[in-house]
Amino acid sequence: MVYDGAIDFREDEEAVLKTLSTASDGEVSFTGMRRALGMHQEKLSRILRRLEKHGLVDRGNKGYRLSGKARKLVNARGVEKGFVIVDTRVEDVGLVLAGVTALHGRWVDEMRWLGYSVENDAHVLRWISQDGELQITLRLKDGRLTISSNRNERRAVRAALAILRKAYELALIDDTSVLKTLPTGFLNTAA
Repeated sequence: MVYDGAIDFREDEEAVLKTLSTASDGEVSFTGMRRALGMHQEKLSRILRRLEKHGLVDRGNKGYRLSGKARKLVNARGVEKGFVIVDTRVEDVGLVLAGVTALHGRWVDEMRWLGYSVENDAHVLRWISQDGELQITLRLKDGRLTISSNRNERRAVRAALAILRKAYELALIDDTSVLKTLPTGFLNTAA
């Protein structure tokens, strides 16, 4: 992997680093990486141990994250562009935050849980489709909710709206009195 100070990544190692780079300063769960990469758990374990040994990956309480050294390398190689599906200001940040945090660890329709992080004071949640082709990222920061995808297609829009519906549904479980404040017309158009 390291030769005369230069780092030469194997294809699978580069894929793991790229997956971890989506979490910026947060962590990605082992299971989330397996889903994202479609990789056998023993192979992924070996790769993570090798990357850890070379100081590129740190293991946290809830998953793995890039080390500072690895972040510099990944940033130098570039990050894929995402497509913004939803970008809106929210009036009731408490309600939205309750729904967003309740989504932690949950599957939504065909989207499987990938990971959670706090990046630059933003709550960031990620999902991946069962086939591994579609990734959805939800960010909530300072009253702004953004949902983006790695693909610009109708399937991504359906997944984003399903995640929004689920967040509102989970937020309402504890406080049904706020039902009248929800933008139900917007949510009902997502079918």
